[in-house]
Amino acid sequence: MVGCGGSDTGERPASEAEAQKGFGSHLDPPASDLRLSRVDCAALAKELKGWIDRRVRVAADTSPPQSRCRFSGRYSEVSVYLDVAYAARQRYENRMTEQVQFNAPDPAKVPHHVRGVGDPSSGEHFASWIPAYSTLFAVRGNRWLTVAYSVTDESRPQRRQQATELARRAFRLTAN
Repeated sequence: MVGCGGSDTGERPASEAEAQKGFGSHLDPPASDLRLSRVDCAALAKELKGWIDRRVRVAADTSPPQSRCRFSGRYSEVSVYLDVAYAARQRYENRMTEQVQFNAPDPAKVPHHVRGVGDPSSGEHFASWIPAYSTLFAVRGNRWLTVAYSVTDESRPQRRQQATELARRAFRLTAN
């Protein structure tokens, strides 16, 4: 008897690529070496300094396929994550489906479509804001960007707008 995704030979896949076979869509590109670099994090921090505390501290993990920039100020915590691993788009879709399935009764916890951020080739259907978590999720190609934006003295609409601007900027920075 073979379980879901198992092999009847009992052998382990030789590589991560082999292990991922069958996951995602045949249209999903493989993982890439795109990343948020320290220069990218500095550019995003400069933009943030115009909105929040001028003394923004920056921490970066720049290794692909999952890089991130973390910014913190006196009353703020902002993180920008870039995921370019295999099947990022499919994983984004799964995450949004689960958000709806588990949180449907609470409108603040379900995805709200955001125009002008997601993949333009798909009618911009790949960008969602979760108000309760002040988090924007967006996909362009095989780049899944997550912006968690927590600033104490800003309203949810302000946080959504700032997260949207950061996502657009991060997509431009990682478009190579």
